[in-house]
Amino acid sequence: MFLRVAVTVLCIGAAVVTPVRVNGYRATDRSWNAPVYGSGTLLTDNEWYLYRLLMDYRYKNGLPSIPISPKLSYVAKLHARDLEAYPPSAPCTLHSWSRHGPWSSCCYTEYSSSEGMWIKPAELTTYRGKGFEIVAWTGDLMKPDVAFSLWLDSSEHRSVIINTENWEGYRWRAIGIAISNNYAVVWFGEEPDFTRRYR
Repeated sequence: MFLRVAVTVLCIGAAVVTPVRVNGYRATDRSWNAPVYGSGTLLTDNEWYLYRLLMDYRYKNGLPSIPISPKLSYVAKLHARDLEAYPPSAPCTLHSWSRHGPWSSCCYTEYSSSEGMWIKPAELTTYRGKGFEIVAWTGDLMKPDVAFSLWLDSSEHRSVIINTENWEGYRWRAIGIAISNNYAVVWFGEEPDFTRRYR
């Protein structure tokens, strides 16, 4: 199996999924009771389960749940589709966007500015805050536990999820999630999203 995780250097379809343990963690009902603003999020069962895994991990680290954002979920779904159709090649990382969509393209490298990624939510929706993305890729069919395990195995990704190290000063108030055939994409934002539809 081929696995790849996008590591952000910032100077820092849908089947029912049975809960499983991943690196000692298991999604539980108590950890995912964050509000969902509106019914337009349209998360698949796999995306809900990934959300539950992430929120349970935050809960076990003494952190609150993050509300689902329709706008950030929209951006995540667009990026997952773009990655499937036009996977980036070196030196561009998984945070790159192709020139084949209603967005400004960018080749994100470990040496490039993060601003091209951070502005995508505002570029594609009415979300006014910056967005911060984690991405996982597998050569097999992407499953929530695979993405979660890849992120837990990466200190950079863990720190984004649970606000440690370079991310300690951030407080996530919105999260967007998408899972496609080979990718899992999660966007975090500090601005709340109270909308009832994607855009």
